[in-house]
Amino acid sequence: MRALDAKLLRDIWRMRMHALGVVLVLGCGLAVLIMAVGMREALERTRANYYAERHMADLAVNLVRAPERLARAIAAAPGVAAIETRVSGYALLDLPQIVEPVSARLISLPASGRPRVNDLALTQGRWPERGDEVLVNEAFANAVKLKPGAALNAVLHGHRQRLIVAGIANSPEFVFVSAPGEMFPQPERFAVIWMGRDALSDAYDMRGAFNEAVLQLAPHADARAAMTAIDALTAPYGATGVFGRDRMMSDRFLSEELNQLGILATFIPAFFLLVAAFLVNMSMDRVIAMERANIGLLKAMGYGDLAIAWHYAESALIFAGMGLAAGIGAGVVYGRFIAGQYRQFYHFPSLDFALSPGVVALAAAAAFGASLLGAGTAVWRAARLPPAAALAPPMPTRFGRANAKAGSRLEALDDKSRIILRRVIRFPRRAATTAIGIGLGMSILIVIQSFPAEMTYMLDVHFGLANRQNVTLSLAEPRDEAVMHDIARLPGVLQAEPFRADAVTFSHRNHTVEEVIIGLDAGQSLSRLVGRNLSALSPPPDGLLLSRSLANRLDARAGDRIMTIETGGRRIAGPLRVVGVVDPVIGGSAYMDRTALARWMREPGQISGAQIRIDPAHYQPFNAELKTTPVLAGASFVSLAERAMRRNFREHMGLLTTIYSSFAAVMAGGVAFSAARVTLAEQERDLATLRFLGFTRLEASYVLIGEIAFLSLLSLPFALIFGTAMAVWMTHLFGTENFSFPFVFNPSGYAFAIAFTLACVAAAALVVRRSIDRLDMVGVLKARE
Repeated sequence: MRALDAKLLRDIWRMRMHALGVVLVLGCGLAVLIMAVGMREALERTRANYYAERHMADLAVNLVRAPERLARAIAAAPGVAAIETRVSGYALLDLPQIVEPVSARLISLPASGRPRVNDLALTQGRWPERGDEVLVNEAFANAVKLKPGAALNAVLHGHRQRLIVAGIANSPEFVFVSAPGEMFPQPERFAVIWMGRDALSDAYDMRGAFNEAVLQLAPHADARAAMTAIDALTAPYGATGVFGRDRMMSDRFLSEELNQLGILATFIPAFFLLVAAFLVNMSMDRVIAMERANIGLLKAMGYGDLAIAWHYAESALIFAGMGLAAGIGAGVVYGRFIAGQYRQFYHFPSLDFALSPGVVALAAAAAFGASLLGAGTAVWRAARLPPAAALAPPMPTRFGRANAKAGSRLEALDDKSRIILRRVIRFPRRAATTAIGIGLGMSILIVIQSFPAEMTYMLDVHFGLANRQNVTLSLAEPRDEAVMHDIARLPGVLQAEPFRADAVTFSHRNHTVEEVIIGLDAGQSLSRLVGRNLSALSPPPDGLLLSRSLANRLDARAGDRIMTIETGGRRIAGPLRVVGVVDPVIGGSAYMDRTALARWMREPGQISGAQIRIDPAHYQPFNAELKTTPVLAGASFVSLAERAMRRNFREHMGLLTTIYSSFAAVMAGGVAFSAARVTLAEQERDLATLRFLGFTRLEASYVLIGEIAFLSLLSLPFALIFGTAMAVWMTHLFGTENFSFPFVFNPSGYAFAIAFTLACVAAAALVVRRSIDRLDMVGVLKARE
């Protein structure tokens, strides 16, 4: 073994405890990086394989009623590889174990064979053989504990029918499933049911016709040309316009999940890699400061600048290698755990977290890059240090240059406190590095603690201020406003307000977005449009109010005129003026006065549903009546939706908070531990002298712990400012088309972040403090200066 290699191993062994802090911090950052990037790859791979295996549709179109012969014309459109025509509708289920009516989406199965597009994966049971046999989706079956052979009472198009569950299945079309009017899954409240084509056609009076078609395109086909051709063919049959996967709720939700994983893979690891670079810099600074004389001797013996630089850079590379190994191990465990959560939530046939060579290469580049970045300045100084200067002792810090006022304040302190402050002044860069590292750990906790507060605020506003109804009834198809009299006569109804919702396509400045215009009445009190200042807004008498997310997607602002095309049967088109931009916490639609919207759609008096407030004493009779109401597509109960969203956010945010709090503890503790070890190594002689002069262990420990405590307090302003800025930025990054996360100042979250970080720092400092009890005072005091 070469002499420098042997010295390198001795140096690393001597710094083993400091190296442990570097490895832990680096490993945490790499674990998050590996989990997020690997999970994103796994999710993309699983989605692609699942879509390919089950022939996921590229395009879909909904119609009022079209003859089956139209399928041949659509199949001949340019780029179409396969088509499946279907009959689809909504029904209500009466389950004895659930008080409220359960909504169901019914989709026909081919008369013979399996679906050519959006094929199903059977998980239990068998395929239907009789007209009354059906398949149900796995999420619903698990939620209500359905098994093959169970019976379902359903109201299909006004007729009560008994359905037998033949099997349980999954479809790539319904990886994410939510009921009409719901923004989040409630598996026990919404079912997807596949039924024989003939039986469903009879129930909905669709013999020889279809009202839905799903299509696959040939490889490299021009999707835009295919959509144009199919639009022209289907327009006479009340088509709502051909749409791609970007408008299919399930794929849209998966895409948003992938985007958030990408943000996670960028943001959290950057914190840890930056702190790891600080720690490497701290350790290399210490080694080089202590080995000035050795560097001078090595250069005097003929070692060149490059050999010296490589010798000290190797330490950083070894730290990186150990951190990479720890990060890969933790990242794989973390990734497999998250994969299990995703598989359970999305009901994929399989979702395996696999560590790809690309992820390992990315993690390795991050680990070695961070370590070399941290070691760079220290290694450069070692390589450029002249032999004569290296062999001479370092120039002591001259404190007399401080101004008289600062000097008098320093002199007013006791001896031990002066030692602490003189070290901070003597090594300002190291002190700043330590304070920033502790501050970054605190900043992560501030960011993490902000999300539960933001979720709570968002749900409080949405369900407490914006939506004060008990139930939202969605009609199977638009009805005359006279239906409100029947709704008002339902048992226990205290107040009912109509609404209208129309799917449209907005076009502005080369941006095209397909969204919904919601028509509201001025002054209505149940479902209200609440802005960021928590005031209720009334829709303008004409023109549009755009949500912030929709305005950003269209690059529109107040005063602009937006081309609007109805995607319903008549394709009404025309410009609408933007009156203003609003900031609802949930929802990304456009809003309009209901009467003006109906007039623009040339359907005066038509409504899509109603918001209802009911008497709790009549809850069960109200639901019993709903279960027999044929005109409903669904009933959304606000309390159940709120409970589902809070439970989901609580479970997911609780898990993430626990994981990242642990990582933040490692970061803050690692920084404090490394700083305390450096202080102990550099002050062994001073601490031993204090003990020799009669100072107690507690007084000697004060010098060690006091410096870390002082730097921790210095980190507070940085942590508070930087953490708040990052929390604001993260709320912007994690916002989606339907969710806007406003930053919420959470005093308890800040208090927890500060207390938790300082507790981790104190624990790390106390671990190092024990070394003072084992100081060999004789050996230390005999050592050469």
